[in-house]
Amino acid sequence: MRQLFNSRLWLAFGLLTLSGFFLILVSCNDCFGRGSDVAVIQDSVEKNIELVAVISTFSTTDGLPIESGRTVVDSAVSLDDGRNIFIASGTPGEFDCSEPSKRSSCVMLANMFGDSVMWFAIVNANGTTPTRVLELPSLVDMLDNGDRGVLANGWIVRLASPTIKTCRNDSGASMISLREFINVYSPDKSISKMNLITDEVNEVVCAL
Repeated sequence: MRQLFNSRLWLAFGLLTLSGFFLILVSCNDCFGRGSDVAVIQDSVEKNIELVAVISTFSTTDGLPIESGRTVVDSAVSLDDGRNIFIASGTPGEFDCSEPSKRSSCVMLANMFGDSVMWFAIVNANGTTPTRVLELPSLVDMLDNGDRGVLANGWIVRLASPTIKTCRNDSGASMISLREFINVYSPDKSISKMNLITDEVNEVVCAL
């Protein structure tokens, strides 16, 4: 009898707890971000570049409006490979393209989670063939046994194997390892060149 009483007591207690949980869940407007117009996005998103493409057009002629490092409206970009990328309001990002209304004048680099943009940077296309080469800051570190590199601005990029090392004064840079090149020419004595066909940094050039 005592055993039956204890079982019923624990069952009643469990049902009471479960009912309380559902009551809180139903009455809570902000649980799991449901009461917010913008999904909560972490402030410290890794700037691991997984998408690289030249932008054909923006959804607005002024590009992407950003305040305090985040987009303020839902936006979209059309890429030169035919993809259309949606960027939700509140997404962390950087915008540094001077002529967004000009076709193929901007390059988008982004950290993706499936089809969702977690972080992005939009910069000026540069060079005589802007759809093929993008100049980036100095390489300051390597990750994953040299498969990825860290730039001076914190961006993480894929590295070609091998990565060409070039100096105008032919100081023997081509003969040293990439790690040695980084030790000598980072953080501000070189630039990194990304091939926009392979989406990899395939050359580092010393600025001496």
